[in-house]
Amino acid sequence: MLNQILYYFLWSFIGAALFALYDYIGYNISLRKNWVNIEFINPYRISQSLVQIIISLMLLIFIGWQSMVGFNILWWFWGCDILFYFYCASLNIFKDRGNFTKQVMGNLTTWAWWTPYGLLFAKKGAPVKWQKLISQAVLGLILTAAVCAL
Repeated sequence: MLNQILYYFLWSFIGAALFALYDYIGYNISLRKNWVNIEFINPYRISQSLVQIIISLMLLIFIGWQSMVGFNILWWFWGCDILFYFYCASLNIFKDRGNFTKQVMGNLTTWAWWTPYGLLFAKKGAPVKWQKLISQAVLGLILTAAVCAL
């Protein structure tokens, strides 16, 4: 039973890590191509959505629904964004554009409106405090573990 929970959880995390790596590279490339501020159709956001769907389907088909749901919980609860900032700090390929200390700890995160906390308590474009983001990500880990136990 414990091995099965760990197996599903590990694959949920691998999916999140791959998605965050794609986000790190793709977002920074889209900055250089000036796609980020395109209001109507942002090519990077379209490809990002496709990558999330592909990872979800791969987890569902090859691992199990628990890993697929776990991956999407990690994403929705801001876990992939934390991994994005980990890549910024550790890989630094793009000169650490996503400085965790400056943006998150500085309470400048205005793009977390789509998370559970953001939908319930924040207005779109309003900053979400770092304590809320980290707490939400921890809750996402707990919920992922719970789903993986099913």
